[in-house]
Amino acid sequence: MKHLKLGTKLLLGGLLVIAIPIIIIGVVAIYESTQNTLGMAKHDMLTISRSLAGALEIGLTKELQIVHNMSNSNAVIEATEKVARDGIKKSQKEINAAQRELGKIKEATGEHYSNILVMGRNGISLADGYEGKNKGTNVNDRESFKKAINGQTNIGEMGISKTKGTVVCFAGAPIRAGKDNQPIGAILTGLQFEFFSDIIDAAKIGKGGYAFIVDKNGLYVNHPVKTNILKMNISQVKGMEPLMKIVGSGQGGIAEYVSGGIPKVAAIAPVGITGWSVVTSIPYDELLASARFTRNVIIVIGVISLLLASVIFYFFARSLTLPLTNVVEAAQKIADGNLAVEVISEARQDEIGSLARAFTLMIQSLKEKAQIAEKIAASDLTVKVTPLSDADTLGNAFSTMVEKLRSQIQKIIEGVNVLASSGSEIMASVSQLTSGAAETATAVSETTTTMEEVKQTAEVTNQKAKHVSELGQKTAEISQAGLKSIEDTVNGMNRIREQMGSIADMVVRLSEQSQAIGEIIATVNDIAEQSNLLAVNASIEAAKAGEQGKGFAVVAQEIRSLAAQSKQATTQVRNILFDVQKAIGSAVMATEQGSKAVEEGVRLSTQAGEAIDVLAESVTEATNAAIQIAASSQQQLIGMNQVVSAMENIRESSLQMASSTKQTEKAAHDLHNLGQRLQEIVELYKV
Repeated sequence: MKHLKLGTKLLLGGLLVIAIPIIIIGVVAIYESTQNTLGMAKHDMLTISRSLAGALEIGLTKELQIVHNMSNSNAVIEATEKVARDGIKKSQKEINAAQRELGKIKEATGEHYSNILVMGRNGISLADGYEGKNKGTNVNDRESFKKAINGQTNIGEMGISKTKGTVVCFAGAPIRAGKDNQPIGAILTGLQFEFFSDIIDAAKIGKGGYAFIVDKNGLYVNHPVKTNILKMNISQVKGMEPLMKIVGSGQGGIAEYVSGGIPKVAAIAPVGITGWSVVTSIPYDELLASARFTRNVIIVIGVISLLLASVIFYFFARSLTLPLTNVVEAAQKIADGNLAVEVISEARQDEIGSLARAFTLMIQSLKEKAQIAEKIAASDLTVKVTPLSDADTLGNAFSTMVEKLRSQIQKIIEGVNVLASSGSEIMASVSQLTSGAAETATAVSETTTTMEEVKQTAEVTNQKAKHVSELGQKTAEISQAGLKSIEDTVNGMNRIREQMGSIADMVVRLSEQSQAIGEIIATVNDIAEQSNLLAVNASIEAAKAGEQGKGFAVVAQEIRSLAAQSKQATTQVRNILFDVQKAIGSAVMATEQGSKAVEEGVRLSTQAGEAIDVLAESVTEATNAAIQIAASSQQQLIGMNQVVSAMENIRESSLQMASSTKQTEKAAHDLHNLGQRLQEIVELYKV
C-alpha cells in the first residue's frame, strides 16, 4: 500500500468504503432473502399441504358420513339383523331389500364406489350394490372391517379393487342393532381414490414440485408416478429419513431430504381422519430460485453501485490528486533547488486550495531567503532579514547568521587591520634587524680580519722580542767581551730603538683597534638586545594571531635565542678584549721601558768608553726588559689567539643571526602578505 499513489489509495479506500457495506448488506440481504424466501416458500408449501389435507379430509369425512348413513339404512339393518338371527337362507327377502337400497346408492354415485358390501360379523358379504355379484366375499382380513365390526367408523385403508383393478380407499361403518346397539355387521365400501387424488394431482408446486400422499407407514397412497402407489415405501428409501420421521410422528412440518440424489424440501400436513400425510415436495434449487433472483439483483445493484462509486471516486480522487500532483512536482523542483516554480492554486476554498496558497507563500519566502543567501554569498552583509514570525525557524536562523557573520567579519576586519599593521611593523623591524645583522656580520668580518692582522703583528712582536732577548744576551756577552763590541752594541741598540718604535706604533694601533672592537661589541650587544626586544614583540603579535602566528612564534623564539647567544658571545669577547687591552697596556709599558732601555743603551753605548760595567748593567737591564717584552708578547699572542677565536665565534653567530634574520624577514614578509590578502578578502564584505 505504501507504494501506491494517493489517487489509487483514495479510489481503493472509497471502493472499500462502498464495497464493504454493500458486501455486508448484500450478504445479509441475500441471507435474509434466502431465509425469508425459504420461510415463505416453506410456509406456502405447508399451507398448500394443509389445504390439500383439509380438502381431502373434508371429502373423506363426507364419504365416511355417507358410509355411516348406509350403515344406518333400515333395509341394511333389517337384512343384517335377519341374517344374524335366522341365517342367509331365511333372510333373502331382507337381503334383496338391502341390495336394492345399495343399488340405488350405487346408481346415485355412479362410478364413485367400486363396491358396496354388507358384511356379517363373520366377514362374509351378505349383499352388495352390484346385484349380488360380490355376495360371499370374505373381507374379514381387512383392517377397515375389523375396525367397523369393533364399532369404529373408519376410512383410509387402501387397496386394489378386485372388480376394476383400480386403487380404492376402503371405508367401513358398523351396523348396529338391538337394545344395546352393538355392531352386528358392517358396511364396507371401496371409494375410487382417483376422485380424491385428483385434488392432489391438480396441485402445482413450482416447475419440478408435486404433491403426494403417504400413509403413516410411509407407503405411497398417491404419487405422480403411479407405479409407486401402494408399492414403494419411503421408509425404505435412503435420504428420506427426515421426511419419514415427521410422517411417522403424525405431525405436520417441514423436512429437507434427498430423493434420487436431488436435495428437496417437503411440507407435511396430516390427514387426521385417515392417518395419512399430504406431502408437497419441491427441489431445493427451485425453492431458492426467487432467492437467487433476489441475490442476482442485489449483486447487479452492488456491481452497478461499485461502478458508479468507482467513477465518482475516480473523479473525486482526480480532483484531489491533480492539484496535489502539482504541489508535489513543485516540491520536487524545490527539493532539486529550483525555486522558479509556480503552484496553480485555482479558486478552491478547501484544504487543497489552502495548501496550494500556503505552498505559494512558502515558495515566496524561500525565494526571499534565496535572494538573501545570494547577497550573503556575494559578501553583502548589509542585508536585513525580517522573520515572518517567532516560529519562522529559517528566517530567525538567517537573521541570527547575518548578525553573527556581520559581527565576526567586523572583528576579523579589526584583527586583520591589526595584523596588517603589526606585519608591516614587524617587517620594517625585521628589515632593520636584517640590515643591522648584515652590518654586524660585515663589522665582525672586518674585526676578524683586523684581529688576524693584530695576531700576525703579535707574532712578529713575539719574534722580535725573542730576537731582542737573544741580542741582549749576545750584547751581554759582547759587553763582557770588551769594548770591541760596543760599536756593534750601539748599532744593535739603534736597531732595537727602531724596532721598539715600530712595536710602540703597533701596540698603539692595536690599542686603537681594541677600542674599535669594544665599540663593535657594544653595537653587537645593542643589536642582540634589540633582537631580543623584537623577538618578544613578535611573540606577542604571534600570540595575538592565533593559529596563523604559530610559525612566526617559532621564528621569534629562534631570534630571541640567537640574540641571547650573541649577547653571551659579546660578553665573552668583551672579557677577552679586556684581557687583551690589559695585555696591550702591559706591552705599552714594556715598550716604553724598552724604549727607555734602548735610549739608555744608546746613551751608555756612546758613553761605552766611560765604563764597561755600566754598559754591562745596562745591557743586562735591556736583556731583562727584552725577556719581559718577549713574555708580554707571548701573553699578547695568547690573548690575540683567544680574541681571534672569540671573533670567529662572533662571526659564526652573526652569520647564524643573519640567516635567522633572513628567515624571520621571509616569515614577516609572508605574514605581511597574509595580512594584505586578509584585508583584500574582508574588504569584499559589506557590513
